Amino acid sequence: KTEKYLVFQHISQRIRRKYDIENLAKKLPVELNVFDVLFYNGENLLDTPLVKRRALLEKIVREEKFKIIVSKKIVTSNKSDALKFYEDSVSKGNEGVMLKSLNSPYKPGSRVGFMVKLKSSMDTLDLVIVGAEWGEGKRSGWLTSFTLACIDDNGNFLEIGKVGTGVKEKAEEGLSFGELTEMLKPHIKQEKGREVVIKPEIVLEIKFEEIQASPTYSSGYALRFPRVIQARDDRMPEECSTLEMVQKEFEGQKKQ
Repeated sequence: KTEKYLVFQHISQRIRRKYDIENLAKKLPVELNVFDVLFYNGENLLDTPLVKRRALLEKIVREEKFKIIVSKKIVTSNKSDALKFYEDSVSKGNEGVMLKSLNSPYKPGSRVGFMVKLKSSMDTLDLVIVGAEWGEGKRSGWLTSFTLACIDDNGNFLEIGKVGTGVKEKAEEGLSFGELTEMLKPHIKQEKGREVVIKPEIVLEIKFEEIQASPTYSSGYALRFPRVIQARDDRMPEECSTLEMVQKEFEGQKKQ
């Protein structure tokens, strides 16, 4: 109805269902956006310039709305036109846009020199660690995969996701697993296997790309692509980001 794309996690509602499949497929249609062609009629096109691959793509794809379309594009060297295209893309629920050279080949696994991803900057929240897991292999002896929580009006800490990205293996590179483990050890309340329950004392500044509704965590929300920025030694647990702040950020996203 809104012509906006939903977050990818909505697709999980369609997976492994036994009943009401047709109605859910209508409610949550999946549209394939085709953006490139790498092999056609027995010919490897990896080294073919993008402008020629794109022309071929538009020729061979039979578009059908809510099923398969060729991804939207503009060809421009004008900054204002590019910015407007980006803003239109974000307003429709996309993360951003890709900027590509018309003469570029396709390099699997690499964007360097040929394309750049442009997306909105991440926001941050101050969240409390309430759980973790003991690492394995080279991370054995360290706490990893930290469970994060915000706080509600009654002082309850509600889980909002897990994070491990951003914490370093070497202390000289920044906040490390070793340092964080030593900070958390005095606050361990319970251990079961590798899982650890931690008294909410340590606050982290967390960068993220998006807040999503989620039944998985007690807050009702989950962070997409969370990343640890730093430990907030200057904040008490009760001063962490509130559930109300999370809700406002979530609602603000929907209005974009």
